[in-house]
Amino acid sequence: MIGVKAEWLAMVYEVLSSFAEIPAEEWEKAKSSLTPLQLKRNEYFIRSGESPDKIACIVSGIFRVFYVTEGGDERILAIREEGRMLSAFSAVLERSASWYDIQALEDSNLLYINLEQYAERLRGHPCWQAINAKYAQILFMEKERRESEFLSEDAETRYLKFKERYPGLENRIQQIHVASYLGMTPVTLSRIRRKLRESGSR
Repeated sequence: MIGVKAEWLAMVYEVLSSFAEIPAEEWEKAKSSLTPLQLKRNEYFIRSGESPDKIACIVSGIFRVFYVTEGGDERILAIREEGRMLSAFSAVLERSASWYDIQALEDSNLLYINLEQYAERLRGHPCWQAINAKYAQILFMEKERRESEFLSEDAETRYLKFKERYPGLENRIQQIHVASYLGMTPVTLSRIRRKLRESGSR
């Protein structure tokens, strides 16, 4: 078992306190509930059909949240990098099985809390309820923004926004995953990249 590094705890605190103010005594109690988890590239945080048992913060690495269509095609719903929370949140709320997979795209480290301890925190100080509500709000806004972009923007605009939103990320993951996240084929993505290179926009 890997140890909990001070800088990892500092990152988790920074993430959570950006959602709501955490009293010092509450953070001291919460720290003892955090467990390190190391996943290798291509290993899964959760598989579809499984019931989630933890919520994590990514302290290093990248994950994709995806599902497989009836035709066998993979569709990426979200990409999560360092400093982001990681969970099958709708399944957590409904106490049901996840309908999507969460997979590491590179060797990654997480700090997680199991759901029993998470529920205990929620029953305690109001700061955790505020953090939970803010997390749900962020996920909803992200989903709404993504739907709006797919409905109203062309492929090139979505790619440019991806580069702005996730600087340097496309150099860390496979082109097929970038294309899937953007809702296009790898061939289309290559064409857009080539066009931008030739125009000097990249």
